[in-house]
Amino acid sequence: MRLNWFSGASRLLKYGRNGKLLTRGKSSKATSSSLDAQHQDDATAEAGKSESVEESPEQQQKLPTREPLAKNFFIGVVDKELLAYPEVIARDEMAQLQNALLPLKNYFEEPREAEEEKPNPPENLRQLGLYGLNVPTDYEGRGYGWSASLMASEPDSTDINVTLGLQTHRVVVDLLNEVGTPLQQQRYLPDLATGKLIATEAIYEYSPPEEDYFSTQAELLPETGKWLLHGEKAYVVCTPGERQLFLVLAQTQQPNVPGALGRGTTIFLVDSQQEGVRLGERHATFGCRQAEIRRVHFDQVKLGADQVVGLPHDGNRYSEQLVRSSRFRGSQVGVSLAKKLLNELAQYTVSTTQCGVQLKDLELTRVHLSRAMCSVYAMESMLFMTAGLLDEFRAQDVTLESAITKYFTLRQLYEIASQNLGLVGPKSLLSGEATELGLRDAAQLCTQGESMDTLGMFIALTGLQHAGQAMNAGVRKSRNPLFNPGHIFGKFLDTNNIDNPKTKMQLSEHVHPSLEAAAQCIEHSVARLQMAVELMLTRHGNAVVERQSEMQRLAEVGTTIYAMWASVARASRSYCIGLPLADHELLTATAICSEGRDRVHTLCTQVFGGNFVNNDNNLVRLSKQLTKSKGYFPVHPLTFNF
Repeated sequence: MRLNWFSGASRLLKYGRNGKLLTRGKSSKATSSSLDAQHQDDATAEAGKSESVEESPEQQQKLPTREPLAKNFFIGVVDKELLAYPEVIARDEMAQLQNALLPLKNYFEEPREAEEEKPNPPENLRQLGLYGLNVPTDYEGRGYGWSASLMASEPDSTDINVTLGLQTHRVVVDLLNEVGTPLQQQRYLPDLATGKLIATEAIYEYSPPEEDYFSTQAELLPETGKWLLHGEKAYVVCTPGERQLFLVLAQTQQPNVPGALGRGTTIFLVDSQQEGVRLGERHATFGCRQAEIRRVHFDQVKLGADQVVGLPHDGNRYSEQLVRSSRFRGSQVGVSLAKKLLNELAQYTVSTTQCGVQLKDLELTRVHLSRAMCSVYAMESMLFMTAGLLDEFRAQDVTLESAITKYFTLRQLYEIASQNLGLVGPKSLLSGEATELGLRDAAQLCTQGESMDTLGMFIALTGLQHAGQAMNAGVRKSRNPLFNPGHIFGKFLDTNNIDNPKTKMQLSEHVHPSLEAAAQCIEHSVARLQMAVELMLTRHGNAVVERQSEMQRLAEVGTTIYAMWASVARASRSYCIGLPLADHELLTATAICSEGRDRVHTLCTQVFGGNFVNNDNNLVRLSKQLTKSKGYFPVHPLTFNF
């Protein structure tokens, strides 16, 4: 599905093999080793349909829509020109942005002892203009695009308890910018920009129903045209004492359509000052303990038609855009926390000596720090590359890229936080220690909202759905060998295999020559992913959705490839324009691609082996007995049988 997130416009530069600056053409197309004509026709028709829609002047300045980058990995397609890392903020605008960030950095870098001297945190945030970063200038905001707003939110992301409220506020603003009516934008955005009205999401529930979408439901009153909202939401980031705007997803029933057929969801904007809205108990969460995370109750709240976002009963369509924005903002928080943990650990290893040896001189410590640094580099590269795609191209489809970025960021964040405990030792278990707080906050980010398993399934399903449309003809022939002997004979003669994939992508021509080996790693990984996807579709057909273990492998492969791609693109740009320590960025990207290539090879080999070779079948059989026994079933190891 094409998503229509628009913000900011600029042009992009591409660095060729000889290091010269090249302007990216407006009519360039993706290149492929296996893209068929039917897929190109479908993409052209899709782009034509999106361009026929009336667009704002800002959107008209953007380049035409390109084919989705990460989705095409699943069919062995690469867009080589997207190896040019986005530069969507002009040089003069970047200087202005950096100057505007100085007071923000000073505020959040003050010592923690000064926290008590900050009398009213929400008022301080208002004065700093943090509520209006992504609000258009027409509504008293700063009008930052995706890349600029993410960069501007980096200072507040260092304080996770503060940034949770700011990021959920920005998510609601993103949705209003995208699908809000002019009346809703005029009504809410000016107050949202100044912080007089603080927005937050009210989506999740403490005990979701087994059959329905939500326990929170809204009923349309035909005689008045009003809605009656009742229910409660949990895990809502609140700001007590301030006027808030809750973005509520509720279940609704279409009139005259009984049962499940008429069941849908609707998105409402609910003011905290409306009658029937009240804050409930505060959640004592595992992490982010200073944040106000509460239940919110809605007792027969009357809502007007102008408080409905989008179309009634069609909230699922807009919730995809809502979730995408939430993934972006959540990834920003994860990147900032990972940087903070890495910096604290680096300082600890430099200043700590054990048995006459500094920790920084131990090989295990060096390897751990380097792995963590590579992970953070990949996170940051993925985040701003995806934001750049949104800023540069009209209606660019980054559904998969945003999900992959969050999936990779939060998984690596938790690994960094847990590994830090082993280096610091028993001291890290003390309450209030930086490592203990970091682990709690990392676990909180990984579990609140979408679970990592659910996100991984979404990545795999999205990639398989895209691949199924492009590979449909070939897969049908492979699943019916008796009727397509020529196709099967051609497959038999094909020398391309999972261990030695053959590609013609020539990615090395679009990056700095020092990254030729890294580009080769990406080529082989994309080819292996395409072969694994084709095999899964041929082997399982429509039942592939039931192979959840293999789908998790596909999700990890796709995520790893995008991390490699973004890292190489960023390192190539850094070295070509002479950024400080760019030679170490080349080394970082090479390390990421080297490990990524080996991991992709292992995962794809497991997919090719099947469930009897890769141990999945044994694990499934064990799980049946485990659930039958309702727990651990082996008897004690010292038991006699007599």
